[in-house]
Amino acid sequence: MSTLLYIPSLLIAAAVTVACVSVGHIMIWRGTRNETSIPLWGAAYGLCTCAMIMVGLRGSIPYFLSIVVSNALLLVAVGLLWLGYRRFIGKTARHDLLLALLGGLVWLGFACDRQFFADINTRTHVVSAIQSVYLFAVAVDLINHKRKEPLPALSLTVAAIAVQQLLLIVRTVHLLITPLDASTATLPSGTPIALTLIGSVGFVVFLGLMQLALVGQRSEKRYRVAAETDGLTGLANRRRFLGEVLSHLNDNPDHGTLVLFDLDYFKRINDTHGHLTGDRALVEFARILAKATPDGAIAARIGGEEFALFLPDGDATKAAALADGIRQLTHAFELGTDSDSLRVTVSVGLADIAEVGSDYEMLHGAADVALYEAKREGRDRVAVYRWEPPQRQTAAPSQLDLGQFASSPV
Repeated sequence: MSTLLYIPSLLIAAAVTVACVSVGHIMIWRGTRNETSIPLWGAAYGLCTCAMIMVGLRGSIPYFLSIVVSNALLLVAVGLLWLGYRRFIGKTARHDLLLALLGGLVWLGFACDRQFFADINTRTHVVSAIQSVYLFAVAVDLINHKRKEPLPALSLTVAAIAVQQLLLIVRTVHLLITPLDASTATLPSGTPIALTLIGSVGFVVFLGLMQLALVGQRSEKRYRVAAETDGLTGLANRRRFLGEVLSHLNDNPDHGTLVLFDLDYFKRINDTHGHLTGDRALVEFARILAKATPDGAIAARIGGEEFALFLPDGDATKAAALADGIRQLTHAFELGTDSDSLRVTVSVGLADIAEVGSDYEMLHGAADVALYEAKREGRDRVAVYRWEPPQRQTAAPSQLDLGQFASSPV
């Protein structure tokens, strides 16, 4: 047989490769302790390394170690991989650790049967079947999780698992058609065995790389969300809001409505009841706003007590009704304090692209004028921007001028 496909040498080389993957996971875990899946994956690759070394030394060490213990370690490693993915997607149960060890325990139970232990084909089928069950469970979990967290590496991981499952099926069918000598005690050889080993090692290495990619993609997503999210309310911040609104205005400049909200007498709330109560008022209003925000729209906190909502459909009538509904929900909410309850109200200004145009500064200025009008008229109301051309002037103004606008409460 070609030295290149000499099975013991391939196993030792594979063990070194997998050991490097294990070390890489442990090193990454030192910097990302919040991802508890990484040490489980690292431990799994460490056990896989030990199993490969034991198998590669078959004939030089007791058969109990090279067959029974090595396969038990391999199956526990696959179980820990499954457990790591469970931790990664946040889907854990009370008996997960026991289930992760169950594959190895089932193998040890089969190994107690001397007749079973004597047939290498049966041993191979059992090990392959247990691996397939774990890998199938991983694939199902990842497919379901992808809807919640669509990380690119999830699809590649599922694809790799599908390929590995196919290889396990091919190996099983091959052994059924051309079984090995059942009583052989030496390490099986041959090109099909060598290619299967190479494919399995490639799968393990690829899986390790995808795991690190998953951790990196999740971290990048978290940093991006943190950079675009208001830390107190959880809504989008001004930066993200402007980015999405400007993107919409570039792609669809004919439709869109901007709604500005400003909590009434917010400074008085802070001065009278303290900043913690003020923060609670902001959080509660943000909750009301987020719950009322329709799909496709974006809500944000763009200032201290100022919030914004952009509705891309550009229906000013519906936007005004929605804004007034948010105002009413805010008015009905009572915020408990140490001494009594506090009723919070909000003033709202609304401007539509059909009335102002697609220039964001003009749109925001018009909504701000309407908000000023709502404040001037007594607060706790919605005002819609309406442009009225100045007398003796036919051309539309190039800049916002308070004297050229009229806002009407809803």
